[in-house]
Amino acid sequence: MIFSNGDLSEIKKIIDAQKREAPAKVGIVAPDDVWIRAGPTGLDPKQTSFFQALNIQTKIVKTQIEIVADKKVITQGLKIESSQCALLDKLKIRPFSYKMNVKKVYEDGAILEAKILDITAEDIKNRFLASI
Repeated sequence: MIFSNGDLSEIKKIIDAQKREAPAKVGIVAPDDVWIRAGPTGLDPKQTSFFQALNIQTKIVKTQIEIVADKKVITQGLKIESSQCALLDKLKIRPFSYKMNVKKVYEDGAILEAKILDITAEDIKNRFLASI
């Protein structure tokens, strides 16, 4: 719960802007697709087994592993496996984020949906002009 005497839509903007990166965790359902982009990884050639386990094509360039082509390693809606987490951890990729979500607004004795905070004065003006 957040209490304020200020403008609630401004507070919602501040809350929405505050996102934190989160690593992939084994067993959770992926909220988004995760892609590994082609290019150098900074990993030494001894660690190619991580890439082979996920069928990611690599080559060795200047004593480091380089990914040949972009590859989707996590699909939205599917559970994340330990090999996927280990690879993303090795590459220092934190693909997900979390934040607070405004669910309801209580004002003057009424409980309202949070989407009303997204309505601007310009939206009201445009609807008024459209109805005239």
